[in-house]
Amino acid sequence: MKFFAGTLLAMVWLIPSQAQITQYSQDNRTPEYAEVISYYKSVAASSSLADIQEVGMTDAGYPLHTVILDADGDFDPGISRTKNKTILLINNGIHPGEPDGIDACIQLVDNWVSGKQPFPDNVVVVIIPVYNIGGALNRSSHSRANQNGPQEYGFRGNARNYDLNRDFIKQDTRNARSFAAIFQHWHPDIFIDTHVSNGADYQHVMTLVPTQHDKLMTPLGTFLTDEVSPYLYDAMEEAGFPMCPYVNTIGESPESGIVGFMDHPRYSTGYAALFNTIGFMTETHMLKPYDQRVQATKAFITSCVSYMTTHSNAIIQMKDSADIMAQKQYIRPIEYVLDTSKVDSFLFKGYTAGHKLSQVSGAQRLYYDRDQPWEANIPLYDHYKPKMSMYYPEAWILPFAWEEVTERLLISGVKMHQLQQDSTMTVEFWYIDSLGTGTNSYEGHFRHQHVTGHLQREEMMIPAGSWYIDAHQPARRFLMEVLEPVSPDSYFSWNFFDPILMQKEWYSPYVFEDIAAELLRTVPGLSIQLSLAMQDDPSLKDPQMQLYWVYKHSDYFEKTYMRYPVMRVVEK
Repeated sequence: MKFFAGTLLAMVWLIPSQAQITQYSQDNRTPEYAEVISYYKSVAASSSLADIQEVGMTDAGYPLHTVILDADGDFDPGISRTKNKTILLINNGIHPGEPDGIDACIQLVDNWVSGKQPFPDNVVVVIIPVYNIGGALNRSSHSRANQNGPQEYGFRGNARNYDLNRDFIKQDTRNARSFAAIFQHWHPDIFIDTHVSNGADYQHVMTLVPTQHDKLMTPLGTFLTDEVSPYLYDAMEEAGFPMCPYVNTIGESPESGIVGFMDHPRYSTGYAALFNTIGFMTETHMLKPYDQRVQATKAFITSCVSYMTTHSNAIIQMKDSADIMAQKQYIRPIEYVLDTSKVDSFLFKGYTAGHKLSQVSGAQRLYYDRDQPWEANIPLYDHYKPKMSMYYPEAWILPFAWEEVTERLLISGVKMHQLQQDSTMTVEFWYIDSLGTGTNSYEGHFRHQHVTGHLQREEMMIPAGSWYIDAHQPARRFLMEVLEPVSPDSYFSWNFFDPILMQKEWYSPYVFEDIAAELLRTVPGLSIQLSLAMQDDPSLKDPQMQLYWVYKHSDYFEKTYMRYPVMRVVEK
């Protein structure tokens, strides 16, 4: 069945019953988008435990929905917080070819609203039933070449062919902007994004990508590694799904060791971490039967809800501590590197890897022998150390002109106000010294990487209408990541400020020759500086490059070239 916005309600008579849709995964099936939404609407209409709300638009032209489970029927984060409830946000179908979470949540909700499974009175569960609606509508049975079921599923790209799990910072899509609104509305304590993993073959059904603990504020990172993660691993073992870290191997196969995933803010859990939310990406194994994968995802969500039920006060306390510490932090790491000096280990359940002759190329190829299972402790490199840190300013100032950036800041809950009159302030500007720009498009951008620059302090007249962004606010860590151009996922790296990289004014060489000669005669030290520069820079042997050097070091040269426009206020 295919459904479109105008016919969704008119065709509800074709939608299966609640009992049918909860059994889909047993038949190696997953529901279509219209079936999912119809199911949740019927649940919300019949149960005081559940509600469904439209929150923003998606690129496919369909609204994004949230399904809320609350024992008190409040469905409001403000009320929930006054009752000291913890909040879990679950995102399903970001890659609709990986629909395990869609079916797992349908089954869980059915258990909760039917009373088969008690729903806790101190936890609120918020579910995004299908995040990538455009990809969900683009169904086939072939786009995931290596995956074992279901029979039909959606496509990774959204309606504009974006991978939405690279869009949480840049927010090119309506989906991402709607997600930010949901996230900022609920401020979840724990966030789960459900996926299916490609890669090596092994015995585990479920692998897990937690928020990189070294990126979290210390109390929260320690809490994650020492308390939350061990509980979840034990609970999954008890549920019959022994879990392991996401299999990101050092060498060709897992026995070489695994490297912990660095979830930059472009990813969902990386975005969540900037607001002191613990995040998990569940990654079930692609080669396991579909219903088994759904049950493993369901078991993980159940384990999370169980932990939140019994440790609600500790979760709230740790998040509050992290929020307070973030406000007091003066220097913040903004780029990390793997710390290979710290090695952990864990029990991995694998299959023996070997090589045999490829029937395609005739060369040696990798394969895994399921008749030779093994268990052993293998290395885990899951510690990162700061590579670059930056000190916080008192505030940032964003000129009025950059409205795309303004929009994204406001969506992510940044508190900011416009200056009502021209104001003179002491500020710092970044001047970009070097950068590497990708030669291939990456999610709609030719990203800047390895950005270097230097800060220059000036007293500036800031025009009225400029946005004043105080650094002392809940979005403090988020602001450091997106507004400092040397940060790997800054708005500068995602091309929002590219006009500054192009020089706008120039000169006629035959006219400027006389001006340059006069400058070299009259500006103290300029001639000596040129001579010294010529000794260090072979390109200055070219007469035209010498002329450009004089132009660049004169008052005629535009100050805005390579000057990042966001200012850092360093004095109150």
